[in-house]
Amino acid sequence: MPTLNPDVSACIGAGICTNTAPSVFDLDTNGLVLLKTETVDPADVAAVDSAIAICPAQALRWANRD
Repeated sequence: MPTLNPDVSACIGAGICTNTAPSVFDLDTNGLVLLKTETVDPADVAAVDSAIAICPAQALRWANRD
């Protein structure tokens, strides 16, 4: 399964990722990206791809993707 490696220091807290892939992303108490899981279910890959593509801070990326 693919895994994620978000750059929390680049995150601006827009929250678009939480709307696009809510089973994968959340926001922490500071309003920054928080992973609900590092290992992404194959059913969520398309939603994560969308979140990565539209992240205004470009803070999301795959760590590995087979």
